[in-house]
Amino acid sequence: MKITLYGVAGLVLPVVAILYGLASENLLLYSLGLALLLIFYKEYKSFTRVKKAVEKLAIERRLERGVVSELDDVGITLTIDNRGLDAIPRALVVDIPPRYAEARAKPIAITSIPPRASISITYRVTLMAPGTHPFDKVVIIASDFLGYFTEELHYSAKGYVTALPLVARVDISMKTVQKVLGVNVMGRAIGGLYDIADIREYQPGDNIKKIVWSAYAKMGKLMVREDYGESRARILLLIDIRPWVWGIGSIPNTLAHIQLRFASSLLAAMLRSGLVVDTAICSELMPKVMPYQGEDYESTAYRIFSVLDAGEGCHSPMSVFTNVPSYIGRSAASYDLVVLITNPLALALENPRDFTALGEVFNKLLIAMPMFRYEEYLSKESILKLLKRVAEVLGGSLVDIEFSEEGFEVSKRA
Repeated sequence: MKITLYGVAGLVLPVVAILYGLASENLLLYSLGLALLLIFYKEYKSFTRVKKAVEKLAIERRLERGVVSELDDVGITLTIDNRGLDAIPRALVVDIPPRYAEARAKPIAITSIPPRASISITYRVTLMAPGTHPFDKVVIIASDFLGYFTEELHYSAKGYVTALPLVARVDISMKTVQKVLGVNVMGRAIGGLYDIADIREYQPGDNIKKIVWSAYAKMGKLMVREDYGESRARILLLIDIRPWVWGIGSIPNTLAHIQLRFASSLLAAMLRSGLVVDTAICSELMPKVMPYQGEDYESTAYRIFSVLDAGEGCHSPMSVFTNVPSYIGRSAASYDLVVLITNPLALALENPRDFTALGEVFNKLLIAMPMFRYEEYLSKESILKLLKRVAEVLGGSLVDIEFSEEGFEVSKRA
């Protein structure tokens, strides 16, 4: 409990009035001071009950949507339930949105909360970055009717919204993918039997008629066959995003924004082309893996970007990606192509030993980078020397190093 300046004045003035009234034998002034002192005491006693009521508040957060595109608006509703028997005459409610959630109007409200009643506060935010936005902190500053005393309490009202990166058409990287993979294997079943191209682990949505029960008996897990004409190229997409890239450039077009839009656009193009894409994105210390579960882009993108908090990224070297195939339960050699999404600034800060580790595990590695204003941070000559050095370290395991021809900058929506 804290006393405000009004409270200090409400205490000092009656005391002075009482003392001066006694000294001057002024009964009216003495009575006035005594009355004001009684009012102060009454406010103090009432606020002790208000404080107990505030401590019993329950706050629930409701989000209009759980998955949106970046730069979309989302409605936020806070419901405050006063479970006590005393009213809260005055409460300043402050919701603290996450860093990249920009409120259309300040999420602040001054209200009173009757006993055994609920009130709701609604506002809208624009999600200015891809990734998950965790809403949590709510501050309530309660006071008595005259504002003599205040109590500040912090509450947790969790809620999460995942913003998917905007998707644009990508061309050059897909051309390289198609060139590396070549023509899809074609074939057909002959005489009622099947020409088996591959056997892989069962995935949701697979035809149960294609389960290879003999493989299940040996391996203890469901395996399905892929026939010629059905066998598709398998890609491993590695998304390397660093926390510091959120500070390169300005919102909503920082290097992190651009890189995630590029990764999302390339993923969408691959899925549309019928490729089987396993994905890993490095968040904090370890990569989070998402094995292929179908061609639906939105569900795939949600599983990927929901594990990345907006403004965060990988704190480990790129060599951490060498463990991804084992996490998925496959060998690195089973991939027709491995695509690493990164940027020259990240490559410049990486230890050459980490590139060597990548080259030792992945023998078909394509490094893909989005168009950006890199020359503002590294000279063109430095970038060329860097890429040449990376190519030398990776040797024959490097398929190519490519920059997108498309730009991924957007204007802020009104």
